[in-house]
Amino acid sequence: MLKDTSPLFRGVCISATLYAGLFLGHIVAAALEWKMIFKIIAILISLMTFLVGPSIVVFGKITNIQEKIQANSFGFPISILLAVGLAWAYEDQSFDIVRTLSFLCAAIGVHLIQRQLIQQKHSEKMG
Repeated sequence: MLKDTSPLFRGVCISATLYAGLFLGHIVAAALEWKMIFKIIAILISLMTFLVGPSIVVFGKITNIQEKIQANSFGFPISILLAVGLAWAYEDQSFDIVRTLSFLCAAIGVHLIQRQLIQQKHSEKMG
């Protein structure tokens, strides 16, 4: 079924499903007091939060430059929203400006660097 879909769509679906599964897993691990599993899942959720665009590219096996840029453009605002939520969660469901800004900077930085790398590779191929 997924072989007939675009790599971009496939990457979005796989990334979103994995994120949702991890989120559900962290709730279960917390409820069952599986501290080590909870910490591992929390790390994976944190990484995926900052790496939405790159994860879409990787899971979608995207090779086309334009689709990589689309994945970055699509993942960027999602990463921003997830970073705010992650900061809120790390602060025990309260708002902390320093944590929020640092998480926002991480999400923005990752996606800006990814965009630059995509454009740099494209320029090298063209030049």
